[in-house]
Amino acid sequence: MKKLFSIYKKDMFRAILYKTVTRASVALCVCLLWERFLSDGHFTIWEAPCLAVGAIFLGWAWLSYLRLDGVRVPFLDRDKLSSERGQRRSHASHTMADFADEKIVSFDELSPEEKSFCSMLSSLILGVPMTAIGLLAGVL
Repeated sequence: MKKLFSIYKKDMFRAILYKTVTRASVALCVCLLWERFLSDGHFTIWEAPCLAVGAIFLGWAWLSYLRLDGVRVPFLDRDKLSSERGQRRSHASHTMADFADEKIVSFDELSPEEKSFCSMLSSLILGVPMTAIGLLAGVL
């Protein structure tokens, strides 16, 4: 396994940030829906839902780590399917970002290894604190 942080480039920060914010909003919605519809009153929103969603994120980070090592899960990895369909055509319109001095790289423009690394980091950024909060809330 290569050193993980040798994969990281400065251009990937925006992709990691966007994935983290998107996953955090989905996690918040899942926790609130759990509290509203599945909770029986024994656990607060910080105990069961936060622990479960954090564990799911940690599992997702582990799968991304395995993808970096070359392991493929057939029903989860759609890289082969998307390559069979052909490459997406880039959008023809120009945006303000096209004229900025800063190079902006979207998630779709990254290599598969960089995509797995971004996914792993965003899952770790959310999974570790959520699992820790869930465990601490359960103990206290």
